[in-house]
Formats: sequence, structure tokens, C-alpha cells
Amino acid sequence: MKSSKGEKTWERTNVTNLLRNGQSGTYYARVKVNGKEKWRTLKTKVFSVAKLKLGDVERDERSKGVVAAAAALPDGGETVVERFINAYLAHTQNDPALKAATKSRREIAVKAILKTWRDLPARDARRVTPTDCQEWAASALRGGTGFVAPMARTIRKGMSASAFNKCVDTLRAIFEIAREHGIAYQNPAEGLSKARMRQKQLELPSVAQFHAIVKNVSEAGARQSKDCADLVRFLAYSGARISEAAALRWHHVDLERKQLALPGTKSASSDRRIPLFPPLAELLQEIRTRRGDEPADAPILRVRECKGALRSACTLAGAKPITHHDLRHLFATRCIESGVDIPTVSRWLGHADGGALAMKTYGHLRQEHSAAQAAKVQF
Repeated sequence: MKSSKGEKTWERTNVTNLLRNGQSGTYYARVKVNGKEKWRTLKTKVFSVAKLKLGDVERDERSKGVVAAAAALPDGGETVVERFINAYLAHTQNDPALKAATKSRREIAVKAILKTWRDLPARDARRVTPTDCQEWAASALRGGTGFVAPMARTIRKGMSASAFNKCVDTLRAIFEIAREHGIAYQNPAEGLSKARMRQKQLELPSVAQFHAIVKNVSEAGARQSKDCADLVRFLAYSGARISEAAALRWHHVDLERKQLALPGTKSASSDRRIPLFPPLAELLQEIRTRRGDEPADAPILRVRECKGALRSACTLAGAKPITHHDLRHLFATRCIESGVDIPTVSRWLGHADGGALAMKTYGHLRQEHSAAQAAKVQF
């Protein structure tokens, strides 16, 4: 392109919408939005840098164009966020691949979003901006004044990092439905950052405390006290998830190979075989002796949970209350302290990541064990 004096002013590049000023050498973005041409300087004379900046400028300008166009459109029921919230919930309920627990978590996340952003259902999805989502996020984490546009004066406690992150995923999914329907040009929640999760500090009972806990559960005097004690010991001796323990049947016990086939419940690949560790083998034999012969498809464990009994037993034993999942942590901890390597423990736990999660959770134990073993080395 040339100026009126015939001097070459703009130079085309091999990248669409990217031009270079022939006099200054600076690159510019030329973007067409709603029929109007927009020019933005990229503030660089380096071609590779200009290419990287171009995409951001195009998205920014087109996003502004969508917001401006949406402001000129009439309000309508087809574009309110409530429509896409309902679509998300309907998809959640009708998806046969989702477990009941997953569906429940999604519904809880939706309720939390609606509690912290109370006018969201009535908002026009075309007019919700990334800034709106950022303001909601800040309010949800901070607590105090709940975010409403305009802000309401409802005092509330801030969300935990875990709850907030689930809400972010849910909000993105809701607005993604609006985007897929062509209502919104971009997903305004896409740029939300998740809260940093603090790693849980494991405070597990000592060996003596664990045996005291089992004794307290067994002798609590309830009708199913012994069954609850069986569940506590099984979870600690096997590392199984509570749902896996509930699905266990006698035909899963392979005495010939000295293995237990755990029916994985978390994913299709979580089925696994673990050794019949001596304490686990003794427990299964004790249950078998106590009950006598049972059908192969009879459940090994007769209770599906024992949260209340476990909490009370911990208090009596002078230990910090633990959960079913903490017994899984206890299993992994005892294995590592006994010298078992983390990849092997990870396979026993049914992790599919080659030990990455186990290393993150129990890596400090390996270091402690290594230091203790190092002290035994002598010359």
C-alpha cells in the first residue's frame, strides 16, 4: 500500500491481518469487527513477536465486538443463563457414564454458584463478561460480601479451595453450552484461575493407637460393632477404597495364588490384584471361621460405612479422628515405612499414573525412610 505521495507506507506479510509500517517498521493488527475495521499497534518491530501478539489482539477486539453487539440486542428467555444451567443439570442427570457421586458433586457446585452469584440465572449470557466472572471469583474466595450485580450485602464465609475449583469447572461448563449454541462468542469463565490446593497433612494413628481404635469399634456394643471393626481392619490392611470394599465378594479371594481381586469402582482400569498380606489373610480367615461357609457371591464385609463408630473410637483412643480414606493412607504409609517402593504401593492402591500421585502424597515418607536406613550404613 502507498501513501498519497507514492511512498510505500504499509507492507503486507504472509500472516492474515498482520501488517508492517514501512516507515517506522512497527507491526500492526488490522481486524474487522461488526463491519468496522480496527487498527491496533502491536508495539514491536520483531515479526515473530508480532505474530504471537496478533492472536491476543484479534480475540480482544472480537470479544469487545460481541459484547457491544449483545448490548444492542433485546432481552429474551432463550439467552438467559438459567437456560444453560438447566441444560447442564439435565445432561448431568441423563449421562449414564456419570456415577451418582459425580452427579451429586455437580449439583452441589451449581447450588454454591447460585448462592454466591444470585442474579446469575437472570443474566443474559451474551452480556456476561470475563470481568464479571473474575469479580465473582474474588468474592467467592474472599467471602464477606456475596457477589451480585450490583453487589448485595449478604455476609458469608469464603469457599474452600476445593469447593471453589469445582465451581470454576461447573461455571465453565455452563457457559461452554452457551458458546456451543452460538449465544456467546467466547466462554467468559475460561480465564478463571483455580485456587491453590494445600496438601493435606496426614495425622495418622500410631500402631498402638490403631489397635486401640479397632478394639474400641469392636466392643462399642452396637449390633454391628464387629462388622464395623472388620471394615476398619480391611481398609487398613488392603488400601482399598470404601466403595471397593463394599463390592467385594468371597469369589474375589484367590487362596491358590494368595491374591485378592479388588473390583475397582473409580474407573474401568482400576480393577487390580493385590497380595494377601499376612494381616489381610488373617482377617479374611477370621471372618470365614466366625461365619462359616457362605456362598461365593456373598459380601465379605457386611457394613458399607462406619464413620460414626470410627470417630468415637478415635476419641477414646486419644487419636485424631480419621476417615475411611485415611485408612487407605494408613495402609500406604505402613507399606512405605516397611521398605516397599512407591511405584509398587501405587499399583496396589490402583493408581493409573505410574506413582505420580503417590509420590506427591507420600514422597516425604520415602525420604524419612531413606534417612533412617542411611543411619544403619557403617564402614
